[in-house]
Amino acid sequence: MENTKTITDTKKCVLIIDSTQPTGIIANTASVLSITLGKEIEGIVSHDVYDKHGEKHRGITQIPIPILAASCDKIKEIRRNLLSSDSDGLVLVDFSDIARQSKTYDQYEKQMLSTGDHEIRYIGIGIYGDKKQINKATGNLSLIR
Repeated sequence: MENTKTITDTKKCVLIIDSTQPTGIIANTASVLSITLGKEIEGIVSHDVYDKHGEKHRGITQIPIPILAASCDKIKEIRRNLLSSDSDGLVLVDFSDIARQSKTYDQYEKQMLSTGDHEIRYIGIGIYGDKKQINKATGNLSLIR
């Protein structure tokens, strides 16, 4: 497991979400992507801490996770470019309109099996990896406000 200093010096984590979505969908997308990233990235969530009364507060992420705005076309382009590059250690998760509209995970899985990439509309992606690579891919995006 990397320490916080090493992680923040060399790694970056961002969410990129279609900012034209309603606030509730943006929040839900950020939650889904964050949970999946937390599952996939060892050490991103740190240890529990205690207050002066001894009450436990569960560990939270060790690094900032900016939420950036982009169109669904731009999200797809960034996703495609990152997946086609030499990205050792890259973790990329996506959330699509198919996932959002599915009532069950089985329905989502079946729909994805019959859908080509050109038909998928990405609402958001979460990326964790080399800081320089992520900055290059996302440097022109602004924060969601």
